[in-house]
Amino acid sequence: MATQAWARPPVEVLPPTPCLTGVLCAVSSPIMSVGIRVSIVLALAVAMSSACLGPRRDDYVSTRRIALSEPARQSDALWEAIQETLRRGRFRLDRVDRHTGVVTTMPETSQQFFEFWRHDVDTRQDLWESTLNLIRRRVRVSLASADDGRSVELDVAVFKERLSSPDRQFNSTGSALRFFGEKLPSTTGAARVTAADDRWLELGRDPAMEDYLLRSILERAGTPVDAAPGS
Repeated sequence: MATQAWARPPVEVLPPTPCLTGVLCAVSSPIMSVGIRVSIVLALAVAMSSACLGPRRDDYVSTRRIALSEPARQSDALWEAIQETLRRGRFRLDRVDRHTGVVTTMPETSQQFFEFWRHDVDTRQDLWESTLNLIRRRVRVSLASADDGRSVELDVAVFKERLSSPDRQFNSTGSALRFFGEKLPSTTGAARVTAADDRWLELGRDPAMEDYLLRSILERAGTPVDAAPGS
């Protein structure tokens, strides 16, 4: 009985996958050096972090007066929206006082260029400022009822601070490894520079982030963002 030879089935060649999948395949290629892979990943992180950010403008709004057709329900919705918006922005709540209508947060170190999952800066300039310097932000939101009881005023304030630390002496290349410790002397003659010597310098307010948080609160509360602005 004759034996039939086995034939190898044809191999189907699939076309390359486009866009992001293609980039990921290129990064995982064994012929690509580690340095190039790191560069591509950093470039993607920068692109994703900057994608939703724009240049600074002059028309930011931090206060809105909101007319209430159902005062009790809408006030509750705004109050909950304030807290939820701050939590989603990765701010830790510090003071939540419904009686005075004030919510404050703890200071939080601001987003850097590779932290594309965060959004506590709202312009490209602020993103690079917080990347090149240690910047932190804290938020104060107030919800005040008008005398007529038919409207409320929502006000958002975002405060910026920059860390200032005394310069340290470098007497050898190995000293650079101890830059973030407390064993190097200062350039002013102090034996050591410790965390007690650090100071946070006030940089004023962040109107871009105030506008972003204000709009986010109104959207989450179901209130029209284009409501009449406060005075």
